[in-house]
Amino acid sequence: MKYHRRNILIVAIACIVLTGGYIWFSYGHKPALKEGSVKFQPQLATTDSDPAPGANDQVATVQVVPIREGTITENITAYGTVIPAPGAVQTVSLPFESRVRRIFVSNGQRVSSRKTLLEVDPSPDTRLQVEEARSAAQSAKQTLKHVQQRFDLKLATNEELVQAKQTFQEAQLRLESLERKGVGQRQQIQATAEGVVKNIPIQEGSIVSAGSTLLEIVDQGRVEVRLGVEPEDMNYLRVDQPVLLSSLNMPESHWVTGRIRVISRFINPATRLVDVLVELPSSNQFLLDEYVRGKIAIASKVGVVVPRAAVLPEEDHYVLFTIKDGHAVKHTVQLGLEDGKDVEVIGSGFHPGDPAVILGNYELKDGMAVKEVPQ
Repeated sequence: MKYHRRNILIVAIACIVLTGGYIWFSYGHKPALKEGSVKFQPQLATTDSDPAPGANDQVATVQVVPIREGTITENITAYGTVIPAPGAVQTVSLPFESRVRRIFVSNGQRVSSRKTLLEVDPSPDTRLQVEEARSAAQSAKQTLKHVQQRFDLKLATNEELVQAKQTFQEAQLRLESLERKGVGQRQQIQATAEGVVKNIPIQEGSIVSAGSTLLEIVDQGRVEVRLGVEPEDMNYLRVDQPVLLSSLNMPESHWVTGRIRVISRFINPATRLVDVLVELPSSNQFLLDEYVRGKIAIASKVGVVVPRAAVLPEEDHYVLFTIKDGHAVKHTVQLGLEDGKDVEVIGSGFHPGDPAVILGNYELKDGMAVKEVPQ
């Protein structure tokens, strides 16, 4: 019993010692603050360049251009290809079956008048036709001679003589027709006008039937452009309307002025657009099947004009920022005609010559200080 009480007493003393040591370690070694003293708080160093608290001196860097008054034209932009004009394609063919011996030109080659294009021989069947025609003509000639002799001896009737003469004439005409066409001999086919070889569907050594296409030549001065226009833009177009055209493959090329020849009345199933055929001047340098861009003016007026980058959308309207006394001035505007680069602005509080912000305007607010930098 005495042993049990002694153990309890030892445990209680140990707890008191540990508690007192913890309190002294946590608070006893720190100096007490005097009454009314203030605990030290570190502060950041300030310089003369730091803004005073609450000052609004944010400055935006912007680029500006002067608002101008001028003519702005709204265009329809369409794309298409260069194609032959009606009647510009010359098809080279022969009225008899032939064998292609030599081809002297290539697809896309420019050829001059009287340039040798092909060399052909008559096919074996054609040679046989010529021999048959010669034999028939010779036989008809002998028959006519024999009937004539009999007629002179009163042994043949006048009807028999007329029939023999008619048979000989028909055989002779058929033979002369074949010979005029050069059926029985080798031929060199020449171009009848200057142009560009568009299609050569044959090969050397091939047999070509009568009337089949040997090659096609397009008159370079008789080409046009087929543009594809959105159906909703058709009401802006009319025949003989001028169109500015430029090659897509050569961005630095000069614009060429053509005129609308035909406005199709149905939608092209391949492009889902309306085909518009545009005549080109004979001096154009476009290539067949070349991709081109066309601009068609649909409206034009004089107004207040700024670059498109100067106008920003804001909710259900547009805004324009100008600069006055080093600060941004915000204007609510309406848009008029556009040409892809510039836009007509309609509103109040600005005039031609005022500087309009074209770069940095996204961060501007009305009255904000700005700094202009050169473009």
